[in-house]
Amino acid sequence: MKKVLLVDDNTSAREALSLVLESQHLDCVEVGNGSEALKWLATHQADLIISDNQMPVLTGLDFIDQIRLHQNPANESPVILLSGHLNEQDKRRARKAGVFAILDKPCNFSEFLSMVQLALKG
Repeated sequence: MKKVLLVDDNTSAREALSLVLESQHLDCVEVGNGSEALKWLATHQADLIISDNQMPVLTGLDFIDQIRLHQNPANESPVILLSGHLNEQDKRRARKAGVFAILDKPCNFSEFLSMVQLALKG
């Protein structure tokens, strides 16, 4: 079963996305910010990372920069960035960091699932 790491400080958003992903037979691990996600990734592997951007402790973009610095290129997990507040500079930064997709919040679940499937097919 494919494992998805969900990173979002909004518990309701995490739970909704988790339900959608689990309906597709994906195993979801939920954490509340980028710092918690880095701790989890230190001892686990995700097939896909889905992260919000605006979070306390470590923003989504800062979290992505950190995982890209420390990840073995052979094991790079695709990242989908979700946010309702990304300016063009942030979007460029995300693309430069190799983000697979940038989706607006609130997201269309059909579009979201399409991106998830594409990212997991790699």
